[in-house]
Amino acid sequence: MLSNIKKTNLLINRLNENKLYIYTANFNVFYVFCPKQKFSIEANYPLAISNGFEDVNGIVDASIKYRFAEGELFKYGASFTFDYLKEKLPFNYQDLDKDYFFYHVNGFTEMTIPSAEKIHPFVGVGFTYVICKYEYFNSMDHLFDIAETEKEKNPGFNFKLGIQYDFTNSFFVQSYFHYIRSFYKSRFNNETIGINYNQVKFGIGFRF
Repeated sequence: MLSNIKKTNLLINRLNENKLYIYTANFNVFYVFCPKQKFSIEANYPLAISNGFEDVNGIVDASIKYRFAEGELFKYGASFTFDYLKEKLPFNYQDLDKDYFFYHVNGFTEMTIPSAEKIHPFVGVGFTYVICKYEYFNSMDHLFDIAETEKEKNPGFNFKLGIQYDFTNSFFVQSYFHYIRSFYKSRFNNETIGINYNQVKFGIGFRF
């Protein structure tokens, strides 16, 4: 009888040890794949560099990122980025405004370099939606010109390649090349034409 009780207690202890191992393993998996600082916000200055796009003035680039998985060297997430750039088109006695609004939805990967943990190369790829708002003159009876506004909305895709440097665990600076390709249909022959709006961006960010 006493022997059976000892066997039962031994079995219970082993079951408890197995439960503790399972809980610990589950916690470790959760710790590895769920980053502590899931979100970050970024503010950048966009510098236009594509041919025919150099005279456009960058106003602001703003992003929000969410990191949903993390390994030993890599973090994975999704981001939303908004760009605003502006151009002045000289026309006779008045400058005409042309505004560019870019909306980017991306997946991204960040890397931690073991020998330089403050440096994080990153890459992203995703979809782009461009709204171009511009003014033009409409002549009425050839007596005077009236400036009117029109919008063009075009889809596209984008690719990011850059690097971040951490000043603290939360605050960082960054720079990246942003390849942006948009497509629109010509009004003359209905042909689809691709346009590059490539930019180099410099900015700061905060993780939380």
